[in-house]
Amino acid sequence: MTDLSLRQAGAEAPRTGPSLARMPRLWRNLRGSLLAPASIAMALVVWQIASSTVFDPFLVPPPTAVAKAAWPMIVSGEILHDVTISMTRVLVGFIAGSALAIVVGVLIGRIQILHDLFDPIIELLRYLSPTAMIPIAVIWFGIGEMSKYFLIFWGTFFIVLVNTVVGVWRTPAARQRAAECLGASRLEIFLLIVIPSATPFIVTGMRVAMASSFMSIIPAEILAADSGIGYLLQKSSMLLQTDKIFVALITISTLGFLTDRVFRIAVKRMLSRFMLADAGAH
Repeated sequence: MTDLSLRQAGAEAPRTGPSLARMPRLWRNLRGSLLAPASIAMALVVWQIASSTVFDPFLVPPPTAVAKAAWPMIVSGEILHDVTISMTRVLVGFIAGSALAIVVGVLIGRIQILHDLFDPIIELLRYLSPTAMIPIAVIWFGIGEMSKYFLIFWGTFFIVLVNTVVGVWRTPAARQRAAECLGASRLEIFLLIVIPSATPFIVTGMRVAMASSFMSIIPAEILAADSGIGYLLQKSSMLLQTDKIFVALITISTLGFLTDRVFRIAVKRMLSRFMLADAGAH
């Protein structure tokens, strides 16, 4: 190959390289945006066929019947009222439980004597589900809002706490020693090394705890509430309105799905540097 052909090949490479490199990412994004609605549509079709052929339509109403039952509830604002109440309860309990769990988890994970002192208590209490705590919550707080906040708090706190402690414990020692060699103080190591290293674990714990929060609000509202999605579920069950039962089930699932997506987007925009740094380290 002559020098001229080599120079021509080298000049052409930068023009073709970036476009070829972008194609896989564009295809992945397009595939993801297409597969998600296709998956939901396929599930709805299977549900429609199964409820008409395999199951009794009264026991498992088809999507068309569920949509027909949901429309008047949407127009009247009934479902929006229940959604607002349930989401408020979930967010208050989730934020309070996560905030306290992060503070306590960082302290327990960082101070050995606190870990040795409180770890047995945490291991005992974290196996008590929010459903098991409903009777004591009603006795302590009555059937008002505080009992719901407490149950969501309980379902959130221990999950985030355990993940935070693990994240702090698993901070790479090499990072801390490198910071010490560069003259960093203990506070600087804590703020610039330990907290960023624990962030992926904390975020994972919060996502898991968010699902627990949505699972906790339903039994809380079924047994001790006169409003919310759980109350709608219980009322529809007493009246044998299976179509409205499925409306409530789909509503709580959709709310959890959307909340998790919003949380993931927020984490990606605000904490992506810490998440990527941890992924690169491991």
